[in-house]
Amino acid sequence: MNNKIIKQVNNLTNNEGLTHTFHKDIKLFKTRTYTPKGPLLYDLALIIVIQGKKIGYLPNSTLTYDSNNYLVVPTTMPFECETIASEEEPFICILVSIDKKVMFELIDSLSKKIEGEKDCSNLGVFSDEVTPEIEDTMYRLLKTLESKEETDILGDQLLRELYYRIAIGKNSNFLHKMFLNTNTEAKIAKSLKIIHDNFGKHLDIPNLAKQEDMSVSSFHTHFKNITSHTPLQYIKKIRLTKAKDLIAQQNYQVNETASKVGYESISQFSRDFKSYYGYPPKEAKPSFEVHLMR
Repeated sequence: MNNKIIKQVNNLTNNEGLTHTFHKDIKLFKTRTYTPKGPLLYDLALIIVIQGKKIGYLPNSTLTYDSNNYLVVPTTMPFECETIASEEEPFICILVSIDKKVMFELIDSLSKKIEGEKDCSNLGVFSDEVTPEIEDTMYRLLKTLESKEETDILGDQLLRELYYRIAIGKNSNFLHKMFLNTNTEAKIAKSLKIIHDNFGKHLDIPNLAKQEDMSVSSFHTHFKNITSHTPLQYIKKIRLTKAKDLIAQQNYQVNETASKVGYESISQFSRDFKSYYGYPPKEAKPSFEVHLMR
């Protein structure tokens, strides 16, 4: 990563943890602490690592995102993540919440360019190479973030430029599919959104499949191809991630949390929580780790 970009990020954040900027969709994150593999949830996110490294783990694949490779999560995706950081080399990244409307407009205008291209993966998250053009856009965007006035006037325009650079990346084919409404990938993306918005309610898999005019078997197959999880596994991880936030960030009691995230049995909730996080729900504490959720 360009040294002037590292310097610019350090000018904007000196604190450990999350730093908000003048743009609502852009945050900076820094930590000097190595974090072992643990559950993480991103939603419509672009993660550009300035220094250090993260390793994302899915049931059947591993993704590394560092100063040479950014990560794109075009839908809500639970996975496990390891953060490589130290006092000598802190982990620093830019976290961007993707504006769905703007990305759709870009993908729609670029759709003809990807017709007939062969996609090597159906997985609903991908990494891609940081190009000189992306570095240039990032630097100008970071400079703009020094001023609220400049951010208000230029921020959205520069962010749109960054989206464009991502949308034409060599691994961006899946991103296009997610935003083209006639594709199976887009249908699964709609179901993921329904699950994300209604995790506390009863979610019926056959009904989710029916809403997208898919058979249960086809829905299950495509769902797992995209998320690396079965629908039931995915729903459980969304519920448990939200449960941790309710307990650790909003001081909810365990029993009310279980009910709020869709569990009928408190004991089952406690068992699932401990199995997922490695400790019981009552021991959940706030952390510096970032969940980009809309």
